[in-house]
Amino acid sequence: MNEFNPIDVSGPAAPPRSNGEVVFDAPWQQRVFGLTLALNEASAMPWETFRARLINRIAEDEARPYWGSWVAALEDVVAASARLSITDVDTRHNQLLQQPPGHDH
Repeated sequence: MNEFNPIDVSGPAAPPRSNGEVVFDAPWQQRVFGLTLALNEASAMPWETFRARLINRIAEDEARPYWGSWVAALEDVVAASARLSITDVDTRHNQLLQQPPGHDH
């Protein structure tokens, strides 16, 4: 298991916080955060690889919301790993959007 604690992250890739707690504005942000951590904990995605992409994505568009950059970075890393294509991710995303709220688990 990787010894990574996202709460201790500092610098340009640090998640937004309030009183030391990571701040989420919507449930999907919590989910993508959890998914990213799960991939790292399962050794399916090195944290430093993701962190580097996140920093790049933030720098590319500083006006983009933080969690939008997070998703873009995660898509980059997943696509580069050849585990899933962006098309696969988009297809599943669209399928989930068609489901009524509360039925996405």
